[in-house]
Amino acid sequence: MNELILLNLLRSLTFRRVVNLLKTSISFLLSALINKNILWGRPTILTIEPTNLCNLRCPLCTTGSGEMERSAGKMTIDTFKQIMQKLGDDIFFLLLYHQGEPYLNKHFLEFVRLAKEKNIYCTTSSNGHYFTDEFIRETIASGLDSMIVSLDGVTQDVYEKYRVKGNVHKVVDGMRRFMEIKKEMNSKTPLIALQFLVMKHNESQIADVKKLAEDIGVDRLLIKNIEVRSLEEAKEWLPVDDKYRRYHFDGEHYEVKNADKKSCPRPWLSTLINWDGSVVPCCFDKNGHYEMGNINKQNMDDIWQNEKFTKFRYQLLTNRKSIDMCRNCNQGLGSFIPKFLSKNHK
Repeated sequence: MNELILLNLLRSLTFRRVVNLLKTSISFLLSALINKNILWGRPTILTIEPTNLCNLRCPLCTTGSGEMERSAGKMTIDTFKQIMQKLGDDIFFLLLYHQGEPYLNKHFLEFVRLAKEKNIYCTTSSNGHYFTDEFIRETIASGLDSMIVSLDGVTQDVYEKYRVKGNVHKVVDGMRRFMEIKKEMNSKTPLIALQFLVMKHNESQIADVKKLAEDIGVDRLLIKNIEVRSLEEAKEWLPVDDKYRRYHFDGEHYEVKNADKKSCPRPWLSTLINWDGSVVPCCFDKNGHYEMGNINKQNMDDIWQNEKFTKFRYQLLTNRKSIDMCRNCNQGLGSFIPKFLSKNHK
């Protein structure tokens, strides 16, 4: 949440949205307490995928590695308008990115403008290769609240090992220009957060990226860890310094830290809509294996409360580790409920 502007986020909380947030939060807590799916309210947080196409070929990314099983495409303006019509009054926070580069969708900034007309907090994430003066000015004028820009190396040889086909100088110059134009336009938004994913080949440049972030004048620097999906990837990409890993790793075995987290509020509070309108529980479902419905074909309330989603929530409550994508996730809440209150306590 470090890339957020808290005041802007609070301003998006209308009375209706606060009531909805209370409903979803309380229903999640009750569900976690009694291990039974209780669902009140509608999604309060929404992720929308403008496209699953990308100009880069990052090896650990489902799109970049060529492991994307979903068809490739871009969300239409009609689909986005439908989403805003059906959900715009209830959500207060919108993430406009998933498995692709948002700027590759020509409607991306129109999406932002439409969401801002409804006073929804909007954030996105970019690899920073499309920061022409024109796009920068249009982005600022759109009302976008914040943006993550990925930069995983300060020299080309280190940067392109992961950001394959990328140009570090283009990204750095683009961010520098972004900050200059923000000042020229006297705009505080979007907040620009430079994100550095720590990996084995670039962890020696952490001090350098801190200096670079200060030199460019970005608003925030995010030092983040990476996700791997196999022992081979762990051996190749995980950094040596354990504090930058999300896994326990001894060279032969890896396990997610805090893997014993029991409850995850996401399927009660939020959901994700892919470029084609398909609805999935969260961003860990990159290939749409847990598709719950399609916003272009169904009413969102019907999807939100259908048998598929209900079963998924119940499985998450009672046997989280049986869900493959959840085994590689350390998000959610731990055992915050005393054991003697748990229905499963023996």
